[in-house]
Amino acid sequence: MEGAPHSGTAQPHIEAALQSTSDAIQALSSLDHGVEVDDDAISEADSGYSEAALSTASITSSVFDYEEEYGRSYHAFRRGKYVMPNDLGEQERQVTMDIHYHSIRLVLDNKHWICPFKDPKQIIDIGTGTGIWAVDVADDNPETQVLGIDLSPIQPTAVPPNVEFQIMDCEEPWDMPERFDFVHTRLMNGFSIKSWPYFYEQAFASLLPGGWVENQEFEVVFGCDDNTIPLDSACVKWANLWNEGIEKFGGTGRCYPDQMKLQMEAAGFINVRIESFRMPMGTWPRRKRLRQAGELNLHGFYHGVDGLSQRVFTKALGWSVEEMEVMCAEVRNECLDRRIHTYFPIYVVYGQKPLANHP
Repeated sequence: MEGAPHSGTAQPHIEAALQSTSDAIQALSSLDHGVEVDDDAISEADSGYSEAALSTASITSSVFDYEEEYGRSYHAFRRGKYVMPNDLGEQERQVTMDIHYHSIRLVLDNKHWICPFKDPKQIIDIGTGTGIWAVDVADDNPETQVLGIDLSPIQPTAVPPNVEFQIMDCEEPWDMPERFDFVHTRLMNGFSIKSWPYFYEQAFASLLPGGWVENQEFEVVFGCDDNTIPLDSACVKWANLWNEGIEKFGGTGRCYPDQMKLQMEAAGFINVRIESFRMPMGTWPRRKRLRQAGELNLHGFYHGVDGLSQRVFTKALGWSVEEMEVMCAEVRNECLDRRIHTYFPIYVVYGQKPLANHP
């Protein structure tokens, strides 16, 4: 994929929208998107789900030499940096990852991004995973060149001609000065990006003047706005323990959007804004779109909680596999109760690189 020309001025399609965008964003720096509860979800104990109902490129061989641990494999590239499994058993989870992608897109009102930028020409998707976001963006924007990067080569080989995948560690220098007009991440907080200041420094250097960076991140915390979650909630206990364990790996499952906003501004970005969303767990929301998102989220978490837990609980917390499996079973059982209206918080933080003549 050829890079965009390097220059100190913005492309015309960026500059045209800059002033109106700036005025709109200055009026509101943060926005919270709530979720209404379906009346039927207040009294129904059974969600209607059962385990049966929920069932479901040329890269060097050295990169495929995955590290086996506890019957699962982890990324061989930058060995030990990423704690989520990517083995073929977990490649069942590729489907789960894609389901999670669709659930987030539903929460975001079927938008690829939230920032007010239109028609980007060069996009980089950091932590592209299975590549589904990059491929969808490329399909919907055939004039846009999309580069997806990740630590693992699990992306498809049959892709649109305007999308490319590379193996790269985003915590190393990117070395792509003023090439892109949009930098995108999703679900990277705590798992992959340990230093947001460094990330924003690299993103700023890689963006054309007037370009945008957007982080779509969620917090591994079970939120509840109507006190329907039990005091002895297995989900809350699991999340607290998981966060304790992930911190021993040097990461975090928590998200601090206010801090990210300050770090983004410190890197030089302007028009920085936070938008808050809720990813429902289950089919309790009133709106159909969010109910569908909750159903997909339940499916993904129900089948993914063991993979998310194994290394964190056994290696960081010292649990036995059997103890971990009991914990995960309790979590899955609680997730099926439609009377409990929980969600994962999602934060979208975005900002714009100023024009060269910006004061």
